[in-house]
Amino acid sequence: MYKIKFIIAIVISASIMAAQGAQTLTGIEIITKSEKAVRGDAMIGSYEITVKTRRWTRVMSLKSWDDRIGKKSFSEITSPKKDAGNRFLMIEKNLFHFVPKLQKEIKISPSMMLQSWMGSDFTNDDIVKESSIIEDYTHTLVGKETVDGLECYKVELVPKKDAAVVWGKIVYYSRTADFLPVKEEFYSEHGDLKKVMIFSAFKIMHGRVIPTVYRMQTVNTPDRYTLMEIKDVRFDEPFPPNVFTLQNLKRK
Repeated sequence: MYKIKFIIAIVISASIMAAQGAQTLTGIEIITKSEKAVRGDAMIGSYEITVKTRRWTRVMSLKSWDDRIGKKSFSEITSPKKDAGNRFLMIEKNLFHFVPKLQKEIKISPSMMLQSWMGSDFTNDDIVKESSIIEDYTHTLVGKETVDGLECYKVELVPKKDAAVVWGKIVYYSRTADFLPVKEEFYSEHGDLKKVMIFSAFKIMHGRVIPTVYRMQTVNTPDRYTLMEIKDVRFDEPFPPNVFTLQNLKRK
């Protein structure tokens, strides 16, 4: 009987400690775990981006290289033919767009980061991740909320004073079970909800479970939205040489 009571006491103690551990999670810890789970330190991926409206549908294919540690990214549209060759290079806070029709690169100013990326509901900032939700924001765990039947942490992100970011606030929902993102809400500096991104189609890719479909909805355009689907991804592998260079951006 004593042994049974002792075992029960250990189980109860472990449960209490686990609960206390969960309660001590901070907003920044949740966001960091979520970003690490989804993106790792480095990614090489192939994507299909679909812009859907009531009258037409547009589909683009994209290849992307993302170095989280070095704060560098490179993306290239591979189809359709009329858009192929558009390339985007981000190094630290500098973003360049190579326009094949003009055969020249254009430096994207911070004021242009909120502009639509290639006519989609994503912004330039969304595609290249110029701003860092880890470094550029303060993070407050508001509590927990159920989203699509899933228990989620609800974290509010507010820009730091001198951060060059495009949103006045982001509300981030991640699953309590594994920290994977479920939804993001993007607000203007005046507190107006502008966009909502839903993460879905969770599956194993390159050894980890990730959301493979991102649905971005602009609030004031209910008859259109943009889907970004991950077709293939590899994590934490070496990058090709010179991928993050102006020479690669401008190559013919």
